[in-house]
Amino acid sequence: MEGQMNQEEEIKRGMELAAGKPDIMPDQAGEQISPVFEDIQQTLRVPLVNLIFRTLANYPDYLENAWKALRPAFRSRVFEKEADYLHSMALLEPVPASSGVNWENIGEMDRLRAFNDTIFYVLPKLLLVTTAFYETSFNSRSAEEGKAAKEHDSSEIPLGIAEGTGKVKMVDPEKASERVRDLFSSIKDTHGHPLVSSYYRGIANWPDFLEEAWSRIKPLVGSAAYEERKQELIEQALAGIKNLPVLEIEKPGVEPGQREEIKLILTAFQHKFIPEMLLDVALIKAMLDGVQAVGSSRFSVAE
Repeated sequence: MEGQMNQEEEIKRGMELAAGKPDIMPDQAGEQISPVFEDIQQTLRVPLVNLIFRTLANYPDYLENAWKALRPAFRSRVFEKEADYLHSMALLEPVPASSGVNWENIGEMDRLRAFNDTIFYVLPKLLLVTTAFYETSFNSRSAEEGKAAKEHDSSEIPLGIAEGTGKVKMVDPEKASERVRDLFSSIKDTHGHPLVSSYYRGIANWPDFLEEAWSRIKPLVGSAAYEERKQELIEQALAGIKNLPVLEIEKPGVEPGQREEIKLILTAFQHKFIPEMLLDVALIKAMLDGVQAVGSSRFSVAE
């Protein structure tokens, strides 16, 4: 269709839209979104609200309705299992050598590890959530898919923030040191992201760690192997949500212009921002804790 954007253009436009929207933090959320943010943390079992939700909070009716409709699926054990499967796929090998770095000399490693592990735990869930939002809002599931999903384990996992998870204050790119600003610019330019992720803004509290880790994974970003694994994660998330016990939600009750913006933002996060961050964090975790530590998350309650 003439004038229709291809997926690459949709991703670029969605990233630009996300970068141009206010980043609505939990302490800035209004009465409508504040309880949604709280429920997101309790359901996903992490002490933070990730960027996809802070961006979608600019469309409060959509976020509230989509989250309420799908949260039973996100509380199911099969959702946790699908996230675990994505964990098992997330590591791109060979892992860059880090034998020359003494991570323990960086300081506050327990706090850094808690944050790193928290983001590693939640990223596959975010990929599944974003995929589910898109598919149930803008596509339709078949009756056969819905019937098959009901045959999976839909028992609930425990609610509440997982013990041992952690969050840190995000470094403001505008107020960061010149060294950190340069690192942020390198990360954005290499990824083609117009904004800096919450993860990188978090580990920027440890600039030595950020510099060492980024210097090692930067050459892999955008490589053929990286792009191939990213596509595999995207496709697995799409397959995974077919197992969730939900059919579809009511189509977004927003104005046509907003509907298109939401669709583009979800496309950008689903096909670029979240899977790329999952690949990056998996590599960093492997360098920090070893390859065997990346096969699953220590916070998982899938079994």
